[in-house]
Amino acid sequence: MEALLLAIYATIVWLIFFKFKLLPWTTSAKVIVVTIPVVGMITMILLLNVFAPSSGDVIVVRNSVGIVSQVKGRVVEVPVHINQRVKQGDVLFKIDATQYQAQVNSIKAKLDLAKLRVSENQRLVAAGAGNRFDLEKAEADLLDLQEQFKHAQYDLEQTVMRAPSDGIIVNVQLRPGAYVAAFPISSVMTFMEDTPQIYALFKQNELHQIEPGNEAEFFIPSLPGEILKAKVESIIYAEGQGQLNVSGNLPTIGLRDITANRFAVKLSLDETKNYPLLPAGAVGEGAVYTNHLAFLHIIRKVMLRVGTKLNYIIPKLH
Repeated sequence: MEALLLAIYATIVWLIFFKFKLLPWTTSAKVIVVTIPVVGMITMILLLNVFAPSSGDVIVVRNSVGIVSQVKGRVVEVPVHINQRVKQGDVLFKIDATQYQAQVNSIKAKLDLAKLRVSENQRLVAAGAGNRFDLEKAEADLLDLQEQFKHAQYDLEQTVMRAPSDGIIVNVQLRPGAYVAAFPISSVMTFMEDTPQIYALFKQNELHQIEPGNEAEFFIPSLPGEILKAKVESIIYAEGQGQLNVSGNLPTIGLRDITANRFAVKLSLDETKNYPLLPAGAVGEGAVYTNHLAFLHIIRKVMLRVGTKLNYIIPKLH
């Protein structure tokens, strides 16, 4: 964009001083002609960095969820495979439910009997021929069995593991016949959500004009030629070097392997646009358009669109 502006300016100078000779090409004219673009470009860049700040570190993050069995048992069905797209509620795998169904049936029979005993004791107490303690005991037993029944039903439902949201299964090592246990740190497959989280990293002094709700745009190399529109969701005023671990040692500052003095601005994609699935870990470039000096936003938008077009070029020789 800067080169284009300079080319336009040079053309205007050529037309005025050389083509049509509207003004003489004196020493004063030379100084003015050179000074105007230098001062103008410096002023424009400084204002752009304040009111339409750009970031070369726009990161796409997608949450991954380790799928953990809630109950133990033998796997009888795994209807998914690696890199399969699934919808929320789709079956990921099934566990043999025989013992859990038997538990539900057993508690259900006891529950029916408990309900009958409560009913009988209520009639006896109402007729003055029963003991209120027996009624209270029967009601307590009924309540206990109802809670046991809920727990047994929950275990039975957990024999069918379903997708927690829309996403992709990226790691499926589970096979029918395998035995799984309710062990929270042992995942049987990995699920990656479709919904991305977008973070743009800015230096500290670039943040003072950015506010939630500001318009934003970015691009990533895997989608050359495309501009993705978003809005500023929040500004995360925290980074790793500002955290001290709890210990008896003196705090260590400045030795973390991170980009210093950068803070994340969380962006939310425009939901009215049907964007393709963004690859997790992609890094691109973007900008935030603040509520001031809107005429400068055009320049930043042109610069972004030129940048995304350059992603079509692959400069390698092999």
